[in-house]
Amino acid sequence: MTDPDSRRMKNNGSLDICYNVQSVVDAKNHFVVDISTTNDINDQNQLYTMAQKASELLEKESSTVLADTGYYNGTEIKNCVDAGMNVYIKKAKANNATKDNEFRKEKFIYNGETDEYTCPAGDRLRFFENTSKNGMKYRKYKCTDCNSCKYKKDCTTSSSGRTIQRWIHEDVLETVYNETLNNNEVYKQRRCIVEHPFGTIKRSLGYSFFLRCRQENVDAEAASMFITYNFKRLLSMFSTKEIVTKFEESVM
Repeated sequence: MTDPDSRRMKNNGSLDICYNVQSVVDAKNHFVVDISTTNDINDQNQLYTMAQKASELLEKESSTVLADTGYYNGTEIKNCVDAGMNVYIKKAKANNATKDNEFRKEKFIYNGETDEYTCPAGDRLRFFENTSKNGMKYRKYKCTDCNSCKYKKDCTTSSSGRTIQRWIHEDVLETVYNETLNNNEVYKQRRCIVEHPFGTIKRSLGYSFFLRCRQENVDAEAASMFITYNFKRLLSMFSTKEIVTKFEESVM
């Protein structure tokens, strides 16, 4: 009632009226490069915007982006890759109902040369139509051997056979998936890099809620919090004399 820009979101396991604070932190010095507050209830549409802004601020032609599963969005990931970024991100794990199912989509193998899938039972799913959803284009594949397969009940309830849809840029996501697995030790550093400033701001500096209303004002307040963090971080890395010297060198 007092802040029409705020939204009800999950906050530490409970529901609160709040904002979603985005941040980008550099891995070398652990300074907060950029922040933004949004009233979007999740992070799925924030990856490219934040990564691109940080790259521009750091004047980087190429960079490596580490992001948690909450940012997993095919279009956002592709935008980052198209902009020359290396993206390491993991997809959310399957829910309890499907994680042990041997016939979930992840178990089907795609063959790019023949443009078809092979199911865990060895049957093939061939392309049969193009489709779209939420502005994204997909290719749909269908198995015609389901009725004679002894695993049909475990695989699908459809009388016409199992179908799988594939985003037309799915190869980008597959490449990102493989590169993330191959660089898992790098990816695991993400939580130590980006989560640490939030912990310091909330627990050490005592900023656990906003005092201002309306998004523009909250954004400015959040920026001041992270500037405080950066200054605190700077003082822990250099003496006052070193900071003054570096400042003088930068303005000469």
